[in-house]
Amino acid sequence: MDISELIAMGEKVARENKRGYGVESYYTGEKYQNWLALAIRFVESNFPGDPDTVRFRRIAEEADGFGDERYHPLISILKAFQQNPPVPPKNDIMPIIAEICNNFNKFDVNIKRRHGNRSTITINDEYDVQDAMLAILKLFVDDIRPEDFVPSYAGSNSRVDFLLPQHGVVIETKMTNRGLSDKQIGEQLIIDVERYKQHPGCNHLVCFVYDKDSHITNPYGLIDDIEKLSDQKMRITVFISPQ
Repeated sequence: MDISELIAMGEKVARENKRGYGVESYYTGEKYQNWLALAIRFVESNFPGDPDTVRFRRIAEEADGFGDERYHPLISILKAFQQNPPVPPKNDIMPIIAEICNNFNKFDVNIKRRHGNRSTITINDEYDVQDAMLAILKLFVDDIRPEDFVPSYAGSNSRVDFLLPQHGVVIETKMTNRGLSDKQIGEQLIIDVERYKQHPGCNHLVCFVYDKDSHITNPYGLIDDIEKLSDQKMRITVFISPQ
């Protein structure tokens, strides 16, 4: 999805989910709530650190149940990003991570199409996701430290999947299955967030969930719930692929 599609979706959802009349009109409903969550994720993934990104999240988190006074500023910010997108810092790794996560399923599909049916990697579990993610990340980042210890939390030690120390980013990967869908993934990530907040080298946690067989029923709700745990100490970004 690009920003033009996001704007068009927002305008369509707003038309279809407007309630009341005149000055009493407002926007609400599941589709509108999902669009708000999707829009927050899109803006923070594509324009991290921009002042309008911070303002967008603040307005969007309070937009459900309100009228044009909150909806119009959101569309205005999106159109401003569309017409004059900020240039990301050269050392900002997040646009690259976002592209990898959002297109991971394309990699999984195409890596199987080998000449002469040669053997290839197959993504069957979380370890396969980690191996593939590490190989792709190595194209862009030299210093990647897998299996770095996280300080003790709730009486036990844990490990992170990948630490990118030059960027202050930790990437945690998960893969869904029949016994690991919305509720279970959400519970695991909540625990992970509390652990990673104690990691001295992490100020940005990226959670990548590979939902290969579509076990997650409400990806936008899950993303919104986990990303709301961000604070001044650590920012959290969640990617679920494919959607």
